[in-house]
Amino acid sequence: MMDMNTAQQSDLASLLQEYLAAVEARDLDRCLDFYTDDAIIHFAMGVYKGRQAITDWHRERFNADLRVLQLDRVSSQGDELTCELVITSKRLKAWRINTLRGKGTFRFENGKIKEARFSLAGANPLEGWR
Repeated sequence: MMDMNTAQQSDLASLLQEYLAAVEARDLDRCLDFYTDDAIIHFAMGVYKGRQAITDWHRERFNADLRVLQLDRVSSQGDELTCELVITSKRLKAWRINTLRGKGTFRFENGKIKEARFSLAGANPLEGWR
């Protein structure tokens, strides 16, 4: 029998897999269903808060042809899930960067993403500067 922590980790990991499948399918409505109405995404140097900003963020990623090539080291604690991702996009390739390893941290509330943080994997010297 699975303990509650293992079950919760499995549930959050399943939600993340479903979300990434919606991103890969470019299904904007489905992607938005994974977020609370007042969710926040921290990406690069920007902050996207609320439904319209998160819609715009997804459209920007779709236009850049963002692809998640690999999902690694998925772990969760409480309502937070952390993973490493290997991504590619047309924008990265324009800068002659074929792939980039990043870190995603997702905080869930009632089965939906309340906050998502995307950063480069490893130490980020800009973390904490706002």
